[in-house]
Amino acid sequence: MKFHKKRLKFVIPITVIVAVASTFMLFNRYEEVASRDKFLILLSATIFTAIISYLLFPQDGDNPDDVGPYK
Repeated sequence: MKFHKKRLKFVIPITVIVAVASTFMLFNRYEEVASRDKFLILLSATIFTAIISYLLFPQDGDNPDDVGPYK
């Protein structure tokens, strides 16, 4: 699988939204969670979101047999 820069226009905003939302939720609603654990949750959620969103958004030419809507 090649690295596609066009996918980043979807991946980066989604990752930022997840990071901001999880930061807001963790620091405003869950005060009993330790700061180190909050940071680890935030980091893992952000990385997981970036990887999953990169893999799920198709790009032209990913599957040569596919005649999807991008033609």
